[in-house]
Amino acid sequence: MGLLDSLERGIERAVRGAFTGRGGGLGPVEIATAVRRHMDRESAQAAAGANVVPNLYKIRLSEADFAEAKKYGQALAEELCEEIIRHADSQGYTLLGPVKATFVKNTELKRGQMSIETQTDRDVDPAAAVSRPAHAPAAGPTATSALPSRGPRPPAPASSAAATIEYEGRALPLNQETTIVGRSSSADVTISDTGVSRQHLQIQRAGSRWFARDLGSTNGSYVNGEDLRSAETELHDGAVIALGNARLRFRLG
Repeated sequence: MGLLDSLERGIERAVRGAFTGRGGGLGPVEIATAVRRHMDRESAQAAAGANVVPNLYKIRLSEADFAEAKKYGQALAEELCEEIIRHADSQGYTLLGPVKATFVKNTELKRGQMSIETQTDRDVDPAAAVSRPAHAPAAGPTATSALPSRGPRPPAPASSAAATIEYEGRALPLNQETTIVGRSSSADVTISDTGVSRQHLQIQRAGSRWFARDLGSTNGSYVNGEDLRSAETELHDGAVIALGNARLRFRLG
């Protein structure tokens, strides 16, 4: 699913409205296309055989385009991160860490021009290219957004610690070491609720134990009434997870 396809209608109208009708300005499609092409050019095979692409992206815009990107930047940055993840998935690329997209003003650029500066997380060994927990989206004048990377994930070892999430009569297995729950279509478990953030909650396995952590959501995450915004908590069989108006139940075994 592309950038504009994954935008909710309200956000899409806001972002498109910011860039259309001005002549010569950059829009989400142009930015996403340029980033995808940059990923293709920058892809490199690591010693372990993984085809690695950068996970840190700095998009330099003209003063006029940056003013509009800043106005709607957080939503656009999040959607751009999702598009980077989607393109990496579709091309078999490996991301070594959380994806971050940042918009930066450059007074030397003219309206409609852009440049992209990328960097690969050098703290991660490509031989152990797996996803890591993302930080909460960072609000700021350059609209940085951090989303979890989607590099190859090792399957969870078979044991009595297998778990599921029950939601709306469905039992959703947690087959990965790290599972992202949110409203976004790129989340591992998608919850269609307006009170749920796009990347809302992380459920992570540590041996035979499971832990939940809020990802900087707007409305917070609660496990059996406990607010997770200050600290993660361990999940036990039967725990009720509250995200916005949605209620999920964690099950072991």
